[in-house]
Amino acid sequence: MSSGDKNLEDEANRATDLLKGKVVQQVFRHRTKEVGIQFTDGTTIFIDHQPTELDISIT
Repeated sequence: MSSGDKNLEDEANRATDLLKGKVVQQVFRHRTKEVGIQFTDGTTIFIDHQPTELDISIT
């Protein structure tokens, strides 16, 4: 497994841990290439499509 693949796996595992058990309140679109998901506890995840990658931000 390359270091890039390992980083993607680590990022996916962190996102799984942060979002485990959360309940979706709403899904929204601010931009054509972005999806936002807000959870009932106030946590929000933004998934943004870039030309060569997928950017994930959890706040």
